[in-house]
Amino acid sequence: MDILYAVGALLLAAPALLFIIIILLARKRLGYRSIGVAADWTTLLLFFSVPSAAAAIWNYEASMATYSGALVIAILMLVAEWKQSKEIEIPRLTRKTWRVYFLVLSLAHFLICTAGLLFTFIKFFNS
Repeated sequence: MDILYAVGALLLAAPALLFIIIILLARKRLGYRSIGVAADWTTLLLFFSVPSAAAAIWNYEASMATYSGALVIAILMLVAEWKQSKEIEIPRLTRKTWRVYFLVLSLAHFLICTAGLLFTFIKFFNS
């Protein structure tokens, strides 16, 4: 059971590992669609990883901000889709929204981890 907790903690700390693992495992079977599958699963992990990273670095609970931001993105994309075409295809809109979440959350995770490293270096060299 400790191994399962360690793997879960590692994936929360580095969701890019899950992305790479899924691509490597699914590449032969799915071809280029494996990137989309990997992005979908990594997005799910990023929804937990980004608030956890913010809490670990700044002691700030960012869950509500993350989920509120996701809701705002979904609303903006729905309005944009509605203005572009009067017929809204829900599966297509959901897939596009989920991929935007992947990009935004990946960028947020990268920036949070980079800031954490910078703060650690600054703290190390100032002491």
